[in-house]
Amino acid sequence: MRTPRLALFASVAVLATAATAQAQDAPAPTAGATPVATPTTGSATFTDDELKKFDDAMVKVRAVSDTLNGAQPTPEQQAQMAAAVQDSGLEVTRFNTLSNAVAADPALAARIRVVNATPPAPGTPAAAVTDDELTRFVTAMTQIRAITAQVQNNQATPAQSAQLTAAVEASGLTTERFNTISRLVSEAPYLQAKAELAGARLEKDVSQ
Repeated sequence: MRTPRLALFASVAVLATAATAQAQDAPAPTAGATPVATPTTGSATFTDDELKKFDDAMVKVRAVSDTLNGAQPTPEQQAQMAAAVQDSGLEVTRFNTLSNAVAADPALAARIRVVNATPPAPGTPAAAVTDDELTRFVTAMTQIRAITAQVQNNQATPAQSAQLTAAVEASGLTTERFNTISRLVSEAPYLQAKAELAGARLEKDVSQ
């Protein structure tokens, strides 16, 4: 059982690294990034098409906002950002609604990365990973992180190794399948995005 336990432990670093990289690329609005500051309340439903347009608009809006260095945008810069939004196919008010929603909802930010990622080719091992398996994988990872936080010098004790294995088995995945999914997640940006989305949704469910 030594090899499965080592692979299980290594998977923690894999997912943590992927999550950090994705968080750095999250389309969160920056100061002066929205053409019009329009506060919104309540919840809204957004289509995948709108999320793709929003992400496209954010790239262009950031190109302008990054030149501001914290200063307020000039009327010309405001116009450039508004034009960038409208060129994406979104109305400015809808863009601002989305911007506020993304800033408040990590699950929505994660969903944007999913809709912009390229799904794995049909018939490949990555394509065979189901949403249910990813949810189980992320659930196990939550428990595994709590255990590995107590591990010293990257050397798990026999008791900790048993806890790691038990965390996987409690999720309904075999250790072999868990390690396979861990490897596939590390290799496929689409699965990384979906795993992050599953994690954000689980955290949202817990907090509600």
